[in-house]
This record gives sequence, structure tokens and C-alpha cells, in this order.
Amino acid sequence: MFGETAVPLIDTAKRTRKTQNVSLYEGDKVREILDEISILQDQSLNNQSLDDLNNPDDETKLLIQLVQNHNLKVLKLYHSQRSEKVKFFAIQELPLSQETRLKLSERERIFHSKYSDLLRKYKCEYPPSLNLSATLVPPKEALTAVRVLKDIGDLMTQNGYVEFRKGTQAIVRKTDPTIEKLLKLGYLKIIGNKESSIINPI
Repeated sequence: MFGETAVPLIDTAKRTRKTQNVSLYEGDKVREILDEISILQDQSLNNQSLDDLNNPDDETKLLIQLVQNHNLKVLKLYHSQRSEKVKFFAIQELPLSQETRLKLSERERIFHSKYSDLLRKYKCEYPPSLNLSATLVPPKEALTAVRVLKDIGDLMTQNGYVEFRKGTQAIVRKTDPTIEKLLKLGYLKIIGNKESSIINPI
């Protein structure tokens, strides 16, 4: 029955959704779904019969369209999920084992190679701080409150422009290079993050 050919791919997508392992590419199933879409397209364009029906009415035409859309959505989901896993291998700079390579389609292997090359070029052109494969570790305390000990004026920080006037307080990022330098020079003093009188970025 039309629409049932997509069921195995749905099951595969559900089974492998929460794992980084990639399953064997089910090329035969993909081709069956594509063939079904093509048959349905011919039925719709040529106004031919489905099973015992001649000159399908509006309900039959709607059914054809629904099955086609369903099949297309399943194919998109299946390939999108696989491409995300292939991209994960490339971003983490994980070499493809022979077993993994055999599970990928030829186009997926080409995609992995080109995506890896693109990432290498990106890393050569941009600083390490923008490294996509770096492990993301959230800071224990992203923002902190500081007291201004000496007049500094307006400075550009990672939070935007901040006016540093003696005796005032501001919420800043402790890891901001500008803030780190001002702390070392004695222009600022960390007072925590609970005081209420603060300066907002301009």
C-alpha cells in the first residue's frame, strides 16, 4: 500500500535519534520511496487510475498529494538526521573508521570530506576562540560586579560601551581582556554580583 514503504526509515530515525552512531544507509528503501513518489506523480499528472479507480476524484487526488508529502518529509528527516551525525564527526575531528565508512553512502562520504576541508580552512582564517570543535565549558560566573576606583571614561567592553566613573559600579564580564587589564592596574575592584547600584552599558 502506498505510504507504507516509508515506515522502515521512520523506525530507523526513531531508533538512532539519540545516539551519535550512524546506521547502515538504507539505499534500497530510499529508492523504493523515490519510485513510489514518481509513480504517484505520474498518476496525478496523467489522471490515471489507482487500483480499481478510474479518473480519480478530488478525494483520491488529495490522498495522492498527502502520501507524496509524507514520503518527502520522511526522506528529509532521514537524510537530515544522518547529515547532522556526519557533520558531528567532522567538527569533532573524528576520523571515520572503516566500519563507519561502509555504513555511509557515497554522497555522505564526499560530504564528510568536503565539510572537513571547509572546517580546516575556517580554522586557518579565524582565531582559536572561534574554534567550532572546541569543548564548550560554561564559565562558573559569567558576569561580576566591579567598583570604579579611578575615573576612566567610556570604554568598549564585551557588554558594549560602559561609562566608568569613580565611585560607581558596573556589571561586566570578568573574562573580558579590557576588564582584566583594568583590574590589574587597580582602576577597578571586584565587589561580587549582588550590589544594586550599577551602571548599564550605553
